[in-house]
Amino acid sequence: MSAESFELVVNRSPDIDALVCDLRQLYCSTGLELFTNIGHLILERLYEGNVDAWHSRGPKDTSFRKLERHPDLPFAASTLSKTVSVYLMSLRRPDLLELENIGLSHFQELVGLEPTLQDHLIACASQECWTVRRLRAEVRLLTTTRQTAQGRPRVPSFVRCLRGMRNSLNERQLLADIDEVERLKRVEVEDLLVTARRLCEQAEIVVRQLAKHLRETDDKQGHGTADDSRQAGEQRTSGVVKGVSTSKHESPAPLAPPESVR
Repeated sequence: MSAESFELVVNRSPDIDALVCDLRQLYCSTGLELFTNIGHLILERLYEGNVDAWHSRGPKDTSFRKLERHPDLPFAASTLSKTVSVYLMSLRRPDLLELENIGLSHFQELVGLEPTLQDHLIACASQECWTVRRLRAEVRLLTTTRQTAQGRPRVPSFVRCLRGMRNSLNERQLLADIDEVERLKRVEVEDLLVTARRLCEQAEIVVRQLAKHLRETDDKQGHGTADDSRQAGEQRTSGVVKGVSTSKHESPAPLAPPESVR
């Protein structure tokens, strides 16, 4: 394709309203077939079927962004990019619809991977009846291994999250102005209460995992007996657990939730 014709593909202004209308009519199919039909339609309408244009502009394309923001879009905007990627995967692998023990949710986990890696994981997932969770774990393991080999180790999500909260917790921002809870509307209090409880539940899981890792590390390195390691781990983490869920001086008495949020 010449530079001039490629520029026309990028700069033209397709009818987004008509595209959304056609997308809504595709719901006569389901699953992988629906996904590939959507991806095909988006590639044809917004990029005139040109795969190079998609790889060059992708979701950054002006028309694509207009489509994402359209109020009548029949599915989540975050799905659009995946539909095109899955459609391109199906062009390379026409047998996807015929594979057993593997479906749309599996293929979505493979978006963005190299074709050879996609093929390897598709074969394993189909032959060994992998769940989506198992496939996700394998993808994470393989991509992490490759990034480490290239000198760019992947930072686990929970580590990034805790690091991001560290300064706020050190400055006790979560407890600042806590006495102004009376100014909040009931609906917001209910929502925040659910969020705070979820924070406590997830934080305690992280605490247990970190404490377990410390104990196991100490045992392997011979730092005292197993009982000493266990007690050390509990001492290192007891303040965190109490700060999360039970400490009286760290948080006010819990609000009695309405029936709808219990």
